[in-house]
Amino acid sequence: MSVLSTSFIEWLQANAESLDQSNERADLLISKIAAENLFKVGVPTALGGNGGNLVDAIKAIAELGNLSLSAAFVSWGHRTFIEHIIASKNPVPRDTYLADLLQGTLTAGTGLSNAMKFLSGIEELNVSIREENGKRYLNGRLPWVTNLRAERFVASFVAGFEDERNPIVIAIPSTAEGLTRTKELEFIALQGTNTTALVFEDVELKDEWILSDNAPEFLAETRPAFLGLQFGLPFGLVEKSLSEIEKTLSFRSILAPEWQAQVDALNDIKTRLFNGLNEEGYFVKHPKELFKVRIEIVDVVAQTILLELQASGGRGYLKYDTSGFSRRWKEAAFLPVVTPSAVQLRLVLANS
Repeated sequence: MSVLSTSFIEWLQANAESLDQSNERADLLISKIAAENLFKVGVPTALGGNGGNLVDAIKAIAELGNLSLSAAFVSWGHRTFIEHIIASKNPVPRDTYLADLLQGTLTAGTGLSNAMKFLSGIEELNVSIREENGKRYLNGRLPWVTNLRAERFVASFVAGFEDERNPIVIAIPSTAEGLTRTKELEFIALQGTNTTALVFEDVELKDEWILSDNAPEFLAETRPAFLGLQFGLPFGLVEKSLSEIEKTLSFRSILAPEWQAQVDALNDIKTRLFNGLNEEGYFVKHPKELFKVRIEIVDVVAQTILLELQASGGRGYLKYDTSGFSRRWKEAAFLPVVTPSAVQLRLVLANS
């Protein structure tokens, strides 16, 4: 049974192309998703959520991905931030932001792509901490953070000290003096996601913003949620593509074995991912297993979307085809490069 209302499904279907190609409805999108109570899925009832677990939240994001990868993408960033403030030992961000995040009156972005690459040893941190006269100042630039509504947002990221101390995880509000949100980045798809860069110019760091003073430990513990929730994007896209292919099999039966192979591959990935997430601490202890399924789902997406093109024939190449194939084709191109990218994960596995 769908967690989405019929009226919202119809709205998303009607606006999927617009969300893909413009930022016109980006601000409206997050509030509409929140109205479906989607951000409450997997959040403990004691904190204002609807209960359930991370697997339930992934399935909810996949429902969005079935209709619009833009909707799934902003939900992933927003919902991942919620996981981070729930996991933090500092109650202030949770007390300050959680209720508004669940209601969609505040949007959240996770600028932790750089941090996850840092944790894997493949990139330096983009934001540094300068200490002067007993105060700490943030300087640097996060080149890519999603779901930063111009009106009001909060974003998480990692900043490093100049010495050998552990870097720290921070949740910064848009009202911080010295913080600048740039113009939206220009994509070939997923334009309606309020994805921008953040620039830090001597932003004075406040203690209440700190989610953890040990970023490597915090990121390792929350990485299963960060990556796990991200699976909602490819799951939704692949499921839609497979359903479109299935419609053609009565007259393109030659494709049936390839279609079945992708169905089986998807189900195998889901089983391994969900079993790992449901076993407490499994992917914290065995991160390589999580990386492997993340790489595999990218391959399933690529093979499935190509199969859908073959199944649709020339119709799929028409500019005004109503099946949504051309949008899915561009959306699929995003999945190998979203952080951590398939290449980055392959490098980690090759060097371990």
